[in-house]
Amino acid sequence: MIWNQVYRFRSYLRSSLWIVPFIAIPLELVLSRVLQRMDALLGWTLLGFSVTGAQAIFQAVVTATLTFIVFTFGSLLVAIQVASGQLTPRIIATILLRDRLTLLFALSAQNKAGNSVDQ
Repeated sequence: MIWNQVYRFRSYLRSSLWIVPFIAIPLELVLSRVLQRMDALLGWTLLGFSVTGAQAIFQAVVTATLTFIVFTFGSLLVAIQVASGQLTPRIIATILLRDRLTLLFALSAQNKAGNSVDQ
């Protein structure tokens, strides 16, 4: 039953969170080296920013990314809490928490939030 194996493999690829970083990190390492060499050869200037201007833009992007991550995990925690009040644990486990890594992030965030409130 080859179709069953293909279905399981495709389902696993869709639900796993490690595949995108596994591909993106080596790709980023290669592309950053290529772009650094091209920048040294061509002398590109992006919109005429100086080093301090580029650092300010980089800090803004990092801040926005961290804000997005915090908002996303906060929303996930709220969704799990609302679902736990309205649904049975079996439905929560099968619908919301299919991936163990998502559960790990949610529990870690909840633990850190609880620790910060206690202090």
